Amino acid sequence: MTRNGERKTMSETMTSRDRVLAAMDHRTADRVPMTFDAEKEVYEALAARLGTETKEGLFDRLGVDTWYVGMRGRQRDSAAAAGDRAPAAAETDGLWGFRTRVVHYEGGSYGELCYSPLAGKDEIADIDAHRWPGPDAVTFDHCAAEIAAHRNRAVVGTFGWGAYFRATWVRGMEDLMMDMALRPRYAEHLIRTIADCTLAHLDGLLATCGPDLDIVYMADDYCSQLGPLFSPEVFRRMIVPYLRAATDRVHACGKKFLLHCCGAVRPLLPMIIEAGVDLLEPIQIRAAGMEPAGLKRDFGRDLCFWGGLDLQHVLCKGSPQEVADEARRLIDILGADGGYIFGPGHTYIQVDAPVDNILAMYQTGRTHRLRTGR
Repeated sequence: MTRNGERKTMSETMTSRDRVLAAMDHRTADRVPMTFDAEKEVYEALAARLGTETKEGLFDRLGVDTWYVGMRGRQRDSAAAAGDRAPAAAETDGLWGFRTRVVHYEGGSYGELCYSPLAGKDEIADIDAHRWPGPDAVTFDHCAAEIAAHRNRAVVGTFGWGAYFRATWVRGMEDLMMDMALRPRYAEHLIRTIADCTLAHLDGLLATCGPDLDIVYMADDYCSQLGPLFSPEVFRRMIVPYLRAATDRVHACGKKFLLHCCGAVRPLLPMIIEAGVDLLEPIQIRAAGMEPAGLKRDFGRDLCFWGGLDLQHVLCKGSPQEVADEARRLIDILGADGGYIFGPGHTYIQVDAPVDNILAMYQTGRTHRLRTGR
């Protein structure tokens, strides 16, 4: 109530955090909550257009309701990481022993895998001999101040990639796929070893700032645009155990678990839900089986959807009006009765997305009103 005894409207009382919490509880809010992330060149282009000087100022202008915090790696010994091959100047050592090189393209750059330390090493003893990062290899000590500065938004804590996704870098995708088919004991041991490391990092996140988080996030891509990269049986045997261990830890702290998985993940969703996942990102709607209406109908009671706006055609090639029309369609379908955080259908908006289209996307999210709940 106001001082004059008048009831405040929902928009006057809801913070960004309130909107996200409502969506996770499958309740509607004053508007759909929104999330944002992008390549650094996109941040720069938006800041130049909007005249913002800080990330906070940009998020305020767009209407973004989330804020990510995450781990920082401590420096790994370069010689140990490199083995008997000195790293090239453009390569970076990782805590896990793989390396990437910077590759430039028109408008930006990305890190391309150039060295996997377990590639071609097919014995379980090779896994055990690898130098794995311990719990103290990462730190979350910096997160508390950042969380306190952004308490009005829903705070998402990250602790790195899932064990499968990490294994594709440490072992190499080709070798890992062969392991799953021909050397399952090797694959299981590798994934279990990496899972133990990542779960220790999750424990560090929760011990350091768990009570102040709203959501815990893990990225673990299992799918192409046509379907899962391996069988449901392999998924249940090799992936579900550590996924369940992660969600159990997060739920014990009273928080929600957000899983990132690009592509055609629909065949795996019953097991993902069974494993305790609460939110699913990024909802790549052009992938097989990922039609929004079907996802909402079949899984909307169990999952809160996160993302959805197509980056392959609509955001990069459509007009601002087409972007706005698609944004309204997604909000009406996935946001009906709550359970939706609107954002890009890939974690990072790419450099080929025109600034006018990005602004149309977020302007529509701010102004389009959700259907009323039941």
